[in-house]
Amino acid sequence: MSLTTDLRKLERKAYLSYHQDGLLDIIIGTIILCMGINEALGSSIWNFIALLLIIAYVPLKRRITFPRLGYVKFNVERGGVNMLHAGAVVMGVLVLVLVGLLVFLRSDTSLSSSFILGVRKSPLLIYALIGFIGFGLAGWVLGLRRLLVYALLSLVIMIGGHLLHLPLWAPLLLSGGAIVAIGAVLLVSFLRRYPVAEEEKNVTQ
Repeated sequence: MSLTTDLRKLERKAYLSYHQDGLLDIIIGTIILCMGINEALGSSIWNFIALLLIIAYVPLKRRITFPRLGYVKFNVERGGVNMLHAGAVVMGVLVLVLVGLLVFLRSDTSLSSSFILGVRKSPLLIYALIGFIGFGLAGWVLGLRRLLVYALLSLVIMIGGHLLHLPLWAPLLLSGGAIVAIGAVLLVSFLRRYPVAEEEKNVTQ
């Protein structure tokens, strides 16, 4: 039993190390920045750039992380539940809920309360809900606590932007910039902590 527990702890430590490279943070933050720039400039090309960033995640992982830590296939079971399948189900439900919420908020209804009318006037509250639920669920599925911090961060920034009557692009740029900055710090720390073989040789010489 102790051996199994120790192995799980080691696997957990290795898993967290794989996600301490900051790449996920930088890509997520840059995507949010693209959304903000797209909103500010009204140029749809930034949506295409965001899509390219999603595609670039795996190649960047192979380029930066794998040479330093090697490639490891982690166990995706947690408590007898396949977390990839659970994550897919949770994200599917999230998408359905958010789409339903958007349809409801944009539809004409006699049940419109002052809160709903306020949300309609400021989409920042919708983005606050999306960011909080999205980052929260992603943090739970992936087991990364800093994503839970991003959930609270996005909630505070979006609601703050709503209360200050800021344009949509401003809180998006602020949220994305903060996440990119955190990711950059993680990446620099990761590169210093895990140099590749050639870098280690140059350091010792």
